[in-house]
Amino acid sequence: MEKSWGRWLLGVGIPVSVAAAGVGGWLLYDNTGDRARSRAEIIENCRGLVDPDAVMGFGMPRVEAGATAENACILRRAGTFEGQEQMDDWVSVTVVVSKDAEPGGSRFDHDAFSVTAVARCADPAGSGGVTALRATAAGEGDGRGGRGLALLSGLAREAALRAAAKAGCETTLPAAPKA
Repeated sequence: MEKSWGRWLLGVGIPVSVAAAGVGGWLLYDNTGDRARSRAEIIENCRGLVDPDAVMGFGMPRVEAGATAENACILRRAGTFEGQEQMDDWVSVTVVVSKDAEPGGSRFDHDAFSVTAVARCADPAGSGGVTALRATAAGEGDGRGGRGLALLSGLAREAALRAAAKAGCETTLPAAPKA
């Protein structure tokens, strides 16, 4: 009896191909679904202070964000402890708006665990009396000193500029320190 390739293809080949495409599509969707959910959560909980693309650009499949105050949020990344996946505190971002005179110009201050970007407003009268904004990005949790100056200064700079724009504060900041 001669085997018909047409029948085999309809009976076995096509269902196997459809199943393989379905599994591959599900895996792709789940990965992009996690990234899309993380991105939306960062936008919502960090209230526009943090660029989700910059955070997700570190190759992490999932990042959670939680609002801790009006101008503050914490970012958590997926980690593993004793074989169990968990969300670990990673970086916090906080912005403080000042109506008091801030000494010095726009600048960055940093220590081993955090970077603060100070953005002075060019025209405090035009920004409702806001004279400066201080945006701090700090490493959180275990290994907080290993977050890197470039990451923290980039997050602090972006948060300061975004908060300044919301407050109507015209400002300039130097480039974020890399090392």
